Parts: sequence; structure tokens; C-alpha cells
Amino acid sequence: MVSVTEPDPITGGAFPAATSWPELCRRAGELPHWVPRIALAESACRELLTLAQESTGSIGVPGGCRGLLATLDRVGFFLERDAGAAPGRYVLHPEVRRTMLAELEHEDPGFANIRAQLVHSGIRIVPAGIGAQLANWAFEGRDWQSLEALWITYSPAELMSNLRSRSAYVEAPAEERAKWPGLSYGSGLCAAFDPATGQLDLDELITALIRDGRTLHAKWIDKEPADAKVAAGTLWMLAQTTIPESLEDPMLDGAMKTYLELTHVIRESSLAGSAVGALSLTFFHATASLMAFMRADWARARREGELGMILTDSCGFAGFLAAMVVGSSSSASGNTQYATMAEKFLARHAAHNCPVINWIEPGMHLCWADAATRVLDHERARHHLELHELEGAATSWFNIQPMNARILTSAAIIWSDPEQALAQFDSIADAGFEASLDTPWGPLLMRSRAELLVNFGALNKAEPLVNELLAHGDASVSAVPATRFALCSSDFERAVAKADEGIFSLQLSLADRAHLYALKAAALQLAGAPSDQVGRAAAAACVVCEQADTLVPFAMLPSSVRSVLVGNHHHHHASDECFLAAARARGAFTGLQECGMTAPVAVKLTRREEVLLPLMATSATVQEIADQQFVSVNTVRKQVVTLREKFNADTRVELVRKAKTYGAIP
Repeated sequence: MVSVTEPDPITGGAFPAATSWPELCRRAGELPHWVPRIALAESACRELLTLAQESTGSIGVPGGCRGLLATLDRVGFFLERDAGAAPGRYVLHPEVRRTMLAELEHEDPGFANIRAQLVHSGIRIVPAGIGAQLANWAFEGRDWQSLEALWITYSPAELMSNLRSRSAYVEAPAEERAKWPGLSYGSGLCAAFDPATGQLDLDELITALIRDGRTLHAKWIDKEPADAKVAAGTLWMLAQTTIPESLEDPMLDGAMKTYLELTHVIRESSLAGSAVGALSLTFFHATASLMAFMRADWARARREGELGMILTDSCGFAGFLAAMVVGSSSSASGNTQYATMAEKFLARHAAHNCPVINWIEPGMHLCWADAATRVLDHERARHHLELHELEGAATSWFNIQPMNARILTSAAIIWSDPEQALAQFDSIADAGFEASLDTPWGPLLMRSRAELLVNFGALNKAEPLVNELLAHGDASVSAVPATRFALCSSDFERAVAKADEGIFSLQLSLADRAHLYALKAAALQLAGAPSDQVGRAAAAACVVCEQADTLVPFAMLPSSVRSVLVGNHHHHHASDECFLAAARARGAFTGLQECGMTAPVAVKLTRREEVLLPLMATSATVQEIADQQFVSVNTVRKQVVTLREKFNADTRVELVRKAKTYGAIP
């Protein structure tokens, strides 16, 4: 930046020596008295001329500021611009600039008053493209109130684009940040931003905001006006939401109390005609969504996050934070259709290569892992889970291990050994996240653990957890594991009853409704119910699975049951398309972990097949089995083929293993 007191020697086009401002005016044809003010800036533009005019309360000039700028350019006030220079911006000739600064010095030695007038006019009229210059002037004048007002008024991305304006916010003293809370946001964002890479260090940002929230803004209610009150209160709410602060407040009731008080301030200010600014509101809604997410209050997290995305400026960090929370809360709650809103928000910014979108990417890996798991894309799910573990965005303050465990539960049941996920639960318990109903995430963790144990075949260990969830009275965490437990215990009648009970609950997410329809279809199939009843339940499961964009409900069924349900279901009424048929055609159900369910096989065996199966588990050859049964070898071979189809087994070894798993062989 060019100093306003000692201009750098700039070499450029020739300009006849000018000794006075009147001489310059004569050459240009009677310039307005406020034109020298543009010499305080890094470069001249139409917006700067407008600002200089406004700062003196002058009326317009003939031809407007655009015409005046053209006149100054024509008579040689500016250097010849480089081909890469920004359009509409000009650099003053050094001789002209020295003359202008000398003229200003007579009016205001040190330029303090002129700078202040320019800054205050800039806050009032908000001319485009010169926010960074205004921040520099405010910092030079140690005008912290104006520096805060600029942060609230201008796009943070514009203010962070300039080295000196970034430094202005980073260097704002703590006592001034305490008076003007908007400076805390500017200081945190600018300190965490790396201009070399264009990246934002989320850990550094969150640490700075929480530090200021705790040490500077606990008495936010005393601040004025409403904008300052909301900005400071939001930082205090953020501090209350962090793990160290909440050890004695596991349900985050303190943060919730602050949230309710802030909503009252916002409402009352609006009614009084002094509405809170959009930037402060954006940070409030984004932080409120994060607080609600940590409380496992999914509906509030989504609602506040939506408001944060709507109110954000074109590329504002708070909007991206809100999008991350909306995506995460959608994944955690099972209402995954709401994640589409966050994905569309991010896609709009990705379309113009927005650098800000990269700031939030580390926090989205769990959401993307969940999305990949829902469509049974193993490689993509594993990729994002690994990236999440490597990057660990802001985990030092916001421990999202419970959500990680929830996603690992599905992945472990579908693709790998559930014992791996059980080990993850043990590590979470060591970190203070026990599967307890007394904590926000406790019911969800208890449900995940119960489902792991059920699918692992450890029904005795799962039963107390299922009963505790049922006593809790929240169908959103009890309906699916209770139905799955009944199914895997071979109590098909109870499984159907629990599924029907949960399906009509208003507490249920779309994904859980899909699980219950799939479990009901499986129970009916295993119980030997009429095919039309099984078909209706499977069709309903298919429809809801498509709405929730998930295949997990069918992936968690035993392969023999799934193959029958999916294989016999191809289309819907008045439609030739089927979500399940399309998934099966692309091989989505291949390579899945076998469910540990102990129920009987999905189809009834004939009397001869019941005799043949135990013999297949021995070392006897087909010829020896045929001799024992007094039938031909071809007859035995045909019966073996039929059995392999019923159990969806490719080999004799796999047939015997699956038959033992489902109790068809003692």
C-alpha cells in the first residue's frame, strides 16, 4: 500500500512539473475542491470520487464522477496502466499525488479528520470495491468503532483480500474487541486465513472465537446497540457450546438459555425499527444451528442452518458453516432429504470455483461418508471416513465422535466386522460419550450399539439396551432396534407389530420408516405370509428408500431374505422404474457382510430337502448321499441346485454355512 504521508516514488509517464493545486485545476478545467482527497487511497476509481464528494457534502459535478474520472485521465493525472490492471482503477502520477497531498495538508495536517470523514461516508453509502481501503484508514486513525462497522457492512471476503486490512483486524487490541464485538469475528477470520493457499484454519478460527467469547463477551447483555448485543451474545453462546464448558452442563442448557435470550433481542429490535444487521444474524443462526446440533436437536439445527444459508453474503463463512451443520444434522437424524439443501448451496459456490468452499470441506467428510454409505458405495465411504480422521476439523472443541460412530455402525454392519465399530464405541465412552439417556447423543449411541449387537448375533447383550430405549419412549431411537431385535429373535409376529407401531409414529425419520417397512417385509417373508402381503411391504420399503435415497434398510437384511424380497420385486403400479431393481442391476448389493441374524431360512424346505441339508454338512460325496437316499446322483444334484438358490449360495461350503446360520442345520 502507498503511504499517505510519504508517497512511494512511482515512475511512469511524463508529466510537466506542477507547483500548485490551482495550476492542476487550470489544466483540467476547474476541478471540485474535494478531488485531492483521492490521493489518500491506493488507487483512484469512480467509487472513490463519489466517496470523496459525499464526505464533504458536495453536490454532483457536470458529467458525474465517471465523466470527471475520464477528464483526469485525459489530461494526464494518471500513469499508463498495465494490461493486467483492474478495469476502472487508476494510479495517480507521483507528481500529481504530491501536489494533492500538499493541498490536503493545508486543510487538515495529518489527514486525521479527512480520513474519518471518508470512512464514515463509506459506512453510510457503502461504495463497491473500496472496503479494504476504508479499513486501512480506520486502522490508521485507531477508529475501532468504524473498523467494526466496516466488518458488519462490507463483505468479509473483500476486507480479507488486502494484507493491510487483514492486519488491521488481527492487530485490534483485546480491550477494543471487548467494546466492539464485531472485531472479534474479523480478528479470528483474518488470523486464520492463509493468503498463500487461500485456506482457512478452522481450528485456529474456532479457538479465537471461543477465546473472545469466554474472556470478552460473557456480559453481552450490557452491550448496545442490538447489533453489538447479538454479535457478542453469539460468541458467548459459542463458548458455552464447547466441550470444556459443557462438562457440567451435558445438555447445553446454558447455551440454550442464551439462544432464547438472543432471539428475544432480535425480535424486539425488529419491532422497534432497528433490525439487527444481516452479517450478525448470519453468525447467530449458524452458531445456533451448531449449538442445536450438539444438543441433538436436529429440527432446530436444520431450521437455524437454513436461515444462516439464506442470510449469508455471496461467499460468507457463516453460510458455509450453516450448510455443514444442516448436512450433518440431516445425516445424524436420518432425514437425509434435507441434506440436499446443503449440497445445492455448496454446489452453487463450487460452480464459480469459490475459494471459501474449501474452508469448510474438512467438516463435510462425515456427511459425504454417510451419503456414500446410503447408496452402498463402499470405496467412497471409506475414502471420506479416512479423510475425516486425517483432517479432524475443529475436533479439539466440538467432539463429533458420536456422529462418526453412528456412520461407522452402518458401515460395519454392511461391509465389515461389527466388532470394529464396538471398539469405536469403547473409545467414545473413554472420551466422555457414554451410551446414556442423560446426554444429548446418548440415545442415538445406545441405539447404534444395540443394532451392532443384534446384527453381531449378541442378542443377550442387546436386549437390555433395547428395553431401556423402549422405556425412554422415543420412537426415533427405539422403533428400529426393537423391530430388528424381534426379527433376529425369530419372533416374527412381534416384529410385524413393532414395525407397524413405529411406521405410524410422527417422531420417525424418513430413513427409519424405510427400515421398518423393510423389516416388516422380511418378517412376513420369514413367517410364510401370503406373497401379496410381503409384496406390499417390500414395495412400500422401496418407495420410502427412494425418497430417503438409501439402500441401507435392505443391505442390513440377511442375504437370503434380501435376495427374495429384491428378486421378486421389479416395478410399481403405473411405473416401470424400481429403485431396488436398479440398485441390484448395478451390483449395489454385492460384497456385503452377512447379517448375524439367527432366524430360520427365508423359504420353506421340502421334507426331502430337510433330510438332505444335514448330509451336505458331512464329508459324504454326492454319490454317497444318493446311495443313502436310494435315489440317482442327478436327483441329488438337482436338489442341491435348488437349495443353493434358496440360500443364495454359490458353493456347497457357503450353503452349509448359511444353513447353519439360520438354524436349518442343527
